Amino acid sequence: MDQSQLKARIAQIHRDLDQYTYFELLKVAPQSSPDEIRGAFHRMALSMHPDRYATNPDPELRRMFYDVYKRVCEGYRVLMDHEQRAEYLEALSRGERRLVNKDRKREGPKRVEQAIQNPQAKKFFTLALAAERRGDIKTAQLNYKFALDLEPDHPTILERKEAVDAKG
Repeated sequence: MDQSQLKARIAQIHRDLDQYTYFELLKVAPQSSPDEIRGAFHRMALSMHPDRYATNPDPELRRMFYDVYKRVCEGYRVLMDHEQRAEYLEALSRGERRLVNKDRKREGPKRVEQAIQNPQAKKFFTLALAAERRGDIKTAQLNYKFALDLEPDHPTILERKEAVDAKG
């Protein structure tokens, strides 16, 4: 497929993006199993992932691929989560094509490491957690100390270091 055909194909999908259900975007039936949905998502990712077009000289084409892929990912997340899928099926029955719940609170980082700003501190914190899981208290203490040297007031790092110090 040449550049103009590719652009025409993705432009049509992009233009009609709000008309597609998640099932239509992933090209699966509503009764599809999680394995079928996962397979469909991976096939879509192989052909439409924005990184595939990162070097394309056309910024509009890159943006369209990004937008479509973002919606495909949204559909995948919803359809793979049992509760969200049930909510989505209910929303579909009301004619809604997307599951957009404005009542959901924006959660903070799911993992503590994501809340640590300094990349080196994050690295040492992760190493400390791994050492702690292995039962290597001395290495955990050392890595928590390094993490605290880089982010001295971080409450979670302080808490973990105190807990490990109490063990050792």
